[in-house]
Amino acid sequence: MPQDPVHKKTNLAPLYLIYKDVMENMRDHQFIAMNASVAFFTLFAIIPLMLLVIFIFGHWLNESTVAYSKVDQIIKLLLPELSESIMGELRLLSSEHFAWEIIWIFVLFLGSTPLTSNLKSCIRRIFGEEKKQFFIINKLLDIISVIVLLSLFIVYAFTNIFLDDAAIYISTLTTMIESQSATTFTSSILLIVIMTFFYQLFIPIKIELRHLIIGALITSISWLILSEAFEFFTSLSAMYGSFFGGMRNIFISVIWLYLNCAAILVSLEVIASLHNQDLILIKQLFFKKNIHRQAIFPKLWMKFGQKQKKDHILYKEGDHDRRLFYIVEGEIGIVKKGKRITSLKAGEYFGELASLGKIPRQVSAYVMSDWARLLIIHDDKLDRLVDDNHQISLRLLKTLAKKVQAT
Repeated sequence: MPQDPVHKKTNLAPLYLIYKDVMENMRDHQFIAMNASVAFFTLFAIIPLMLLVIFIFGHWLNESTVAYSKVDQIIKLLLPELSESIMGELRLLSSEHFAWEIIWIFVLFLGSTPLTSNLKSCIRRIFGEEKKQFFIINKLLDIISVIVLLSLFIVYAFTNIFLDDAAIYISTLTTMIESQSATTFTSSILLIVIMTFFYQLFIPIKIELRHLIIGALITSISWLILSEAFEFFTSLSAMYGSFFGGMRNIFISVIWLYLNCAAILVSLEVIASLHNQDLILIKQLFFKKNIHRQAIFPKLWMKFGQKQKKDHILYKEGDHDRRLFYIVEGEIGIVKKGKRITSLKAGEYFGELASLGKIPRQVSAYVMSDWARLLIIHDDKLDRLVDDNHQISLRLLKTLAKKVQAT
């Protein structure tokens, strides 16, 4: 028999359930279309963002050579086939005297806001925190988001300068570490730190630091693999030249940008599933029979389990108690106006009317058997579960309808 639980934070859901949840969420969020929209807005925001970086970074260092160098590295990562053309346009625009007037800076910020607006919308959708706000407030938040993106990029680029020098210096001290390897390693660690901050700032709910780091690690590894695989990718796409002609570079760059944006959104989906591990476990109550025989039951019991003795009252008629109860073992009596109207056994759940309807208890419930083992789900978690999963909502409503009909 399971032991009485010790309620504490723990790694709940097994990896295969987290993976399954990520795949289901990507399907429900229409991941392909969502990623395409982020890639589209990124494509049109690159030049305004990079011009702002050159201006800010160049003025910070009193010259723009380093700024151009770092911008060139980023553009080669995102749009390698178009990097020379884009850098040429950036140099031309930034050389114009009018380019750094206040009005022009404001225009550049506005040109970058569609990306941040779309990105925030996707993140809110992934984390189920979609909120409607006034247009002006949204625009101000988008501009602030652009500033945050620029700040993170500048910190990354500026710190990377010193890390590159440090890596070269370390490689001169020992023959065991190559300069390129040291540079790649330090740059990757810095990227993980920057992406962790990025997720922490843009995700609208509080997330555990370890989950943010895991997401940042997935993003960084994905980008590293993509950058190393670019030559192989272009060799496979050589035949596209005969189909697309002069548009081949644009085609390759758009696909490449799509893949890089996908690394961010996949990481966000993973972070969301890690954050919702308790909900992933609760779902299994509605889809698996004989839950106490399943491998995940010990974790469910540790988080939500409770043992009660005979005649213990779980709730009374009129109570403002909105918990949902699932019977693992034992028998529960349901009483209305002092008369027992039914009894429930292992494998059944009860209390859903008050949970879904946000109303006082219509009946009382007590333990009929010598003891009972219950899984108790609080209403906040049930609300999130019902909002995210319409199948569970339908199951609860059907069960509730049958109970009402039986009484």
